[in-house]
Order: sequence, then C-alpha cells, then structure tokens
Amino acid sequence: MPPSDSDPGSFFAEIFRAKGLGYPRAKVLSFPIGVRTSLLATGRFLTILPLSVLRFPTKPLGIKELPIELPTAGRVGIATVKNRALSPTAQLFIDAARQVAKPLAK
Repeated sequence: MPPSDSDPGSFFAEIFRAKGLGYPRAKVLSFPIGVRTSLLATGRFLTILPLSVLRFPTKPLGIKELPIELPTAGRVGIATVKNRALSPTAQLFIDAARQVAKPLAK
C-alpha cells in the first residue's frame, strides 16, 4: 500500500473511511507503483492501483483487477486562465486527454 500520509494513500484512506473502514494494515508500504506492481505479480500481495495502470501498462504485468465496487472518487478537470487563448500544444493535449478519458468514463 502507499503510505497513508502520502497523496495517493490519503486518497485511498478516504475511500475506506467512506465505507466505514480504517486504512488496511500493510505488510509493505511503498509509494512507487512499480514496486507495488512487482510485489503484486508475485501473487503474495494485494494493493490498490489507479485503473490507468491496468488499462495502459508499460509492460505486461500479469495481474488481474478484482471486481470491487467503490464509491465514486474524485474527478479530474482542466482549468484555463480567463481571457487567455490556449496554445496549439495545450489544445492538442486537452483534446488527447479527453479522447483517452472517454472510454474510462463508462
């Protein structure tokens, strides 16, 4: 698990609190996702990962998503500065981000 006092750990802790549960006691606390996925692939550990790690792996992970229903957690948005035009690069990034996010919203 990521440490509960880290950004992802506090985010996950809030999900557990929303279900009336405490943060799980972890055998290993690790912030880097690569370490957690490597431990997970041994078959001896469980962890919580962003869905993007499973959907867009940099290499085959040999892990499987467990079908656990969680409360809706946070949203991601795009903010711009009022009365300021976007650069073509920023607009391309926004368009690409929306295209990637569309199938994840289902």
